Amino acid sequence: MLTITNTTTMSLALDSHLNPAIKALLVMRRDQLLSDTGGGHDIGELANWIIVAPGDPLAAIETAAGYPIAPDPPWEWVIDHGGIMEAPIILSDDGFGVVLIVPDEQGVDSVLLKLLKRDAVAADVSGNAA
Repeated sequence: MLTITNTTTMSLALDSHLNPAIKALLVMRRDQLLSDTGGGHDIGELANWIIVAPGDPLAAIETAAGYPIAPDPPWEWVIDHGGIMEAPIILSDDGFGVVLIVPDEQGVDSVLLKLLKRDAVAADVSGNAA
């Protein structure tokens, strides 16, 4: 599991050997958030990201998110970006949230994937819900 909590950890993630599709999604959402807020924030003030990896137990993902996921997921929506699931969970009234990024891969928690797939809609060409 990779957790992105600020601009520095976002930069480190983008400079790593992370899946290129996940990197592209992170860049798109980072840029959207900064554009929407005027760019005067550390990215960690707006959202944190949890990139789930095969073998990460659901309990550890829930601990990192700070919120239980099963049996009733708290996400706002789920977008399937062609094998990469994106699910934001809003944690406060100011809109701060945690965004789960979950690859649809062998070894990823089956309960989490089942819940994500149940709620997922396909992404359109702009990366938003179709």
